[in-house]
Amino acid sequence: MNYKKEYNKYLISSVLDTANNKIASSSFITAFAVYLGLSSFAIGIYAVLDTITNIIQVFAAPIFSRIGQSKLVVLTNYTIYRLSSVCFSFIPFITDDIGLRTFLFFIFASIYAITGELGYITFVNWRMTLVKKEDRARFASTRNIFKNTLVMIFSLAMGVILDSFTAKGNELYGFIILFVVIFLIAFIDIYIRIHTYKPIIKEKKVSIKETVLKPVSDKDFRKVLIIGGLNRFAYGIGIMYLNVFLLRYLEIDYIFYSFLNILINFSDALFSKFWAKKTIDRRWSKVLLPMSIIYIIAFILLFMLNDKLLIILLPIIYILLGFGNSAYELFDHIAIYEYSKENYKTSYVTFERFIEGLVTATLPVISYLIFKESINSIKLTFLLAVITYFILFLYVGVKKRGLKNK
Repeated sequence: MNYKKEYNKYLISSVLDTANNKIASSSFITAFAVYLGLSSFAIGIYAVLDTITNIIQVFAAPIFSRIGQSKLVVLTNYTIYRLSSVCFSFIPFITDDIGLRTFLFFIFASIYAITGELGYITFVNWRMTLVKKEDRARFASTRNIFKNTLVMIFSLAMGVILDSFTAKGNELYGFIILFVVIFLIAFIDIYIRIHTYKPIIKEKKVSIKETVLKPVSDKDFRKVLIIGGLNRFAYGIGIMYLNVFLLRYLEIDYIFYSFLNILINFSDALFSKFWAKKTIDRRWSKVLLPMSIIYIIAFILLFMLNDKLLIILLPIIYILLGFGNSAYELFDHIAIYEYSKENYKTSYVTFERFIEGLVTATLPVISYLIFKESINSIKLTFLLAVITYFILFLYVGVKKRGLKNK
């Protein structure tokens, strides 16, 4: 095996994969949901659906420890995952009924989310097994830079295209171009993965009971679970209705919407190297404490400012969100794996995702109780994000001496 050559293949496929995740499961698909006429509550649930389905991760470790992680099995699942994201484009041609559109939208979204969760751990295992420990921070930061650059270019182009087609009364055709691009990126990604070396994964067969008990009984890993849960709740509740807030209540156009997406990805890419340097000694409090402050500032601004001032300061807010995202991505892609015990990597990583899913599943319930289709209700979700990030800041501050990979 040529390490450098395979490293580059993993890097390219990882860039394409994460870039497509950004494109196919967040802002532009949300914009398409608004076009379809889905309710704000339905769109809010979609915003956190991919994290809610993390719950099924608890079954992934036992399944793959038994059936193995062959290319055929993993890439078949991955192909279904990617194709389901393109199926959204057929909805407007099937029905005009909002209820049926909502039903079909969530069928495709659920297939996309579930197959994505099942395949997540396998690619993490392959990549982390192949990439040397000393190269992992460089790999993650480089991947983030290229991923966000790709998404920025795409966002700029799609903003212009969507506004152009909308002005001509052909908004749907603009979205069709979006789905064509998603398909092309997926096709190239899958082709590269087919021709990429798969390292040998040696793990014990585990049961669902072991998948739960091993991580929970690990004192050091419990800190990771608490941090992941708090962050997922805070960020999830904070961004759950953010796109609806921008498109439906502030009524910004697609070009400005795309500009904001460019800023958040540019900020994410720009600061990746900065956070990578902070992680060299694996003292994660040096990343998590400033990250919490950054998110607190961003969501305070969203909560406190009036609409006119908020529109002016949205670019700054999105830069802050990207700054915070790049910090947590390194913790998410490095710390969680390195805190996991040898021979139980799959169990540990999937259980952490399971906890994130359980936490996120509470968000639709909470939002149903407080969300009354109004701008004030959405602002209340920003306040909840501020409070939770403050709790995360206090927890990391208390536990910071123990937040270092051994």
